[in-house]
Parts: sequence; structure tokens; C-alpha cells
Amino acid sequence: MLFAAGFLAFHGYLDAVIIVLVSATASYVGHGTFFLIALYRREWFLSLIQRFIKVNLLKLESLVARYGTAAIFITQWLYGFRLLSAAVLGLSRMRWAKYFTFQLISCVIWAVICTSGGYFFGATLKNLLGDIKKYNMYIAIGVMAAGFLLWLIRDVRKRR
Repeated sequence: MLFAAGFLAFHGYLDAVIIVLVSATASYVGHGTFFLIALYRREWFLSLIQRFIKVNLLKLESLVARYGTAAIFITQWLYGFRLLSAAVLGLSRMRWAKYFTFQLISCVIWAVICTSGGYFFGATLKNLLGDIKKYNMYIAIGVMAAGFLLWLIRDVRKRR
């Protein structure tokens, strides 16, 4: 979605700075919530996770053990692990000040890179194809639909 938003920002429909601020803030708040719940309500959270989420917690725990603070940055890019990794970091009893400092940096970097990717995609398309302004919404919808389709295919395959 950020990619499509960056594309729309290039063409003047959205403001790239606002996109980065909103997406980084939303990511930071969401991850922070999961981190704090896992940190302070450990047993309840573990029982909840084991009922609803089919993710290998051992993989995430080994990632945290192996990479430490760098795991905050690494897991920001792992599809399907982003929110759960925040909980695993909370379960690992990482100090909250350390977590929130590095998570803020990670969320801002993530938002800037994803938004910039879409922005530069828009610039590249304009350079290659000329004036595409009348097709901007269709291209943005196509990018979002392609992302949704990839997610759906992956989800269906994972359930089999």
C-alpha cells in the first residue's frame, strides 16, 4: 500500500511527507502495543497466540537470540512476522526503552523506503511512457490489486 501511496504522491494526489509520518506512526503504535502486551501480560498473550496464529515462534526467538537489537530492523521487512516479532521481543523481556528507540528508527526507515519506492516508480513510468497522468489511478489500483493478489495466493498456499 505504501508503494501505491508513494506513486500517488509523485503525481500530486497525496503528500509524501504525510504518508511517511502516518505510516511510521501507525507501525510504531501497532508494534509498541504488541510489545507491551507481550511484556506485561506474558502468559495471557502466549495462550492467545497459540490459539489463533500458526507461526513458528521458535524461528522468531532464534532470530532475536542471534541478532539482538538488529532483529528489530530485520523483522520490519519479514512479511507475516512484523507484528508477531514485536510480541516476541516483548516476550524476550528486552528493555522497553531500548525497544522503542530502535523501533522508532526502524519504522521511519521502513516508511521512507517503501514510500520512496513508489514515488520513484512513478517517476520512472513518467520518464518511460511520457504523460501518464490520466492513467495514474488505474496504475495505483493495479499495484494495490497485484499486492492483494500476491498476499491471497501466499495465504492460500500456506493453508494447504
